[in-house]
Amino acid sequence: MKISSRRTRFGDRLCFPDLVPQQLVDIQAAHALRLETVGAHRVDALARSRLAVPGDLPALLQADPWLTTVRRVLDWVVAHADSGDLQEGCLWPDRPERLGPTVGRPHTVWAMTAACPHEVACPHEVACRHEVACRHEAGCPKDRPAPDREGTAPGQPRRPLQGFLKATSSLAGPYDEIRHPAISERIEPEMELAVVIGSRSRALDPESAMRAVAGYVGFCDIGAPDVAALDNHRPDRAKGFDTFGVTGPWFVTADEIREPHDLRIRSWVNGEPRQDGSTAGMSHSIPEQLAWLSTALTLAPGDVLSTGTPAGVPGVGPGDVFRGEIQGLGVIENKVVQGD
Repeated sequence: MKISSRRTRFGDRLCFPDLVPQQLVDIQAAHALRLETVGAHRVDALARSRLAVPGDLPALLQADPWLTTVRRVLDWVVAHADSGDLQEGCLWPDRPERLGPTVGRPHTVWAMTAACPHEVACPHEVACRHEVACRHEAGCPKDRPAPDREGTAPGQPRRPLQGFLKATSSLAGPYDEIRHPAISERIEPEMELAVVIGSRSRALDPESAMRAVAGYVGFCDIGAPDVAALDNHRPDRAKGFDTFGVTGPWFVTADEIREPHDLRIRSWVNGEPRQDGSTAGMSHSIPEQLAWLSTALTLAPGDVLSTGTPAGVPGVGPGDVFRGEIQGLGVIENKVVQGD
């Protein structure tokens, strides 16, 4: 099941994409109409649908981690999509620029920095990647042999898991503009698979951690390495600018993604290929990441874990267009504009 978030005059609304040509189906409105067809009064149907289908994904998962009501609505919509029963009030024009952050406003967004083998630590710049020209001193770890698929470079121990809290205010929609901070000379968008938590979780076990996963989204984790350098190489501010966390275009439920550890990840800048990797290259699996993170954090429904990025992270500036795609999770496309 795929769910998108659309900005409307009523606030953000969760919608089904790809069921009606050039339209998004408002899940809350469709649920109210469904209730009316089985005898509910209009006012009662509207009230019940607002409670059952909030406009925010974390609130929806808090109310119904298994998305039982939404699945019933989906079945009803599919059965009536071609019948003309879906009234105008259930449909929104499918305009990409109106799509909001698919994950809404979660309590926690955590981004991993050591989950993929290519991410070799540089002591001089937290956001440095081995494939990005390093302007520091000789002997930078990026010059050492690349790690193998187990995440271990020749003669080097496997990198420990690590990451950082990403500001929820940085979240942006899949076609929003990316604002390039005036204090930065270069920003770097990293296309990543992100996990959305379905149930409140603490101290997860790697063998069972995937039960806590409600679904997946494409996530573009953007950073400003030179700002990190100003901040003693801390990523908090460098990764936390507005629009530095692009999500979407869909939230896809876990049952639709049979093997999250084998998804192709690609990105382009101005139509030129940059990243072309796979989640199969992770040196730390999703269950390992979740178990590690939940030893410290209690994860709430709707919380997001972004799992790391493959090689080829590009640098972009104002006027560039970044495009990212994860197999089965859709495409994002964002123009970079000058910010303040």
